[in-house]
Amino acid sequence: MAILSKILEKDDMNHLTITDTFSTEPFVHVECGKIKVKDEQGSIWRFEYKIKSRNKRVFSGRHWNQFLENNRVRVGHMVDIDYKEPWCAQADYKIEVIKTESE
Repeated sequence: MAILSKILEKDDMNHLTITDTFSTEPFVHVECGKIKVKDEQGSIWRFEYKIKSRNKRVFSGRHWNQFLENNRVRVGHMVDIDYKEPWCAQADYKIEVIKTESE
């Protein structure tokens, strides 16, 4: 099971906002407000990561926008972020885009 899964909404195309009740911080590997993820094509992305409140986390920045463009992510697609594979040293997390069946 992914650390987080979200079906993207219009506002998520500028910055991904996660609202949930977190009992502990879900993303512990954050350096200087940035989180490193590896996508399915092997590209490494450094998203800006902010804790807005106890129940709100935001991913944003230039790499978030480039990730959306490179992976042809659209409103209605699902994004999963999970822990990386043990053999992957370049990133702390992995990100997967799950597109609708019609695409």
